[in-house]
Amino acid sequence: MHLSDLASLRRYLTIKHHIPGRIRLLFNPVLVSRPEVRELMATHSELPPGVFSVRVNALALSLVIEYDSERIAPALLDELVTAGDDRVVEVLRELGERLMT
Repeated sequence: MHLSDLASLRRYLTIKHHIPGRIRLLFNPVLVSRPEVRELMATHSELPPGVFSVRVNALALSLVIEYDSERIAPALLDELVTAGDDRVVEVLRELGERLMT
């Protein structure tokens, strides 16, 4: 999973619950058949720096991401999911800069 994958799926995602270090997203049932979601379920070894785990529950239509809130600012993660098209590139850049330090 890459944060850009999450950004590309954002129009299908809703933040259900978020505390620093753990975010639960609900996704539209349309995503169950999308290859990006299948990839999220299959490739847990390719997590970006600062992300500890990603769990997809297709039956509950949810995605839980556990992350290091010291490296990934919770507000930036919120914005990644809710940002309009123009802001996503900037949010990804900000997140990338934080993860490289």
